[in-house]
Amino acid sequence: MNANIRRAVASDVERLGALHSACWTELYTGLLAPEVLAELNAETMTHLWSKFVTRGGDYVQFVAEVDGEIVGFVGYGPGRDTGYEDLIELYFIYVAPAFTRRGIGKQLADAAWPASYAWLWDRNRPAVAFYRKMRFGPDSQRRRGTLFGTELLEVRLVRDVAEPA
Repeated sequence: MNANIRRAVASDVERLGALHSACWTELYTGLLAPEVLAELNAETMTHLWSKFVTRGGDYVQFVAEVDGEIVGFVGYGPGRDTGYEDLIELYFIYVAPAFTRRGIGKQLADAAWPASYAWLWDRNRPAVAFYRKMRFGPDSQRRRGTLFGTELLEVRLVRDVAEPA
């Protein structure tokens, strides 16, 4: 499926907030506490997206549209790790569950081509498999972190530097 990939703009924030909240609910129910998921509602996520799209500079977000509906998004920017400040970190990439396995995630990953590394929850097997297909591989770095109060182990994945085909 071919999606229209374009930069996210301020008029997208409500749709992105609703989609981001729906993705979190779909993917993390049973993994995050119900009260945490309840706080990550469309209103909260819309507020976050209003900050994302106005941050400017090196912070970039793209959306994927199918028939005018936003069905996915990706965001990247400056590396946040010591020694990685000159690299580009992929912060997030999500596709609506109804649109997964249709090539939209790959299109978004290609749009985020400068991104050279990402942190992923090591137990999120589908995401790890997806990133490996996008030529990200582990660099042996792990960290304990928290995701809205839930402790998790993350693995850093580094992208092969060759340009996508």
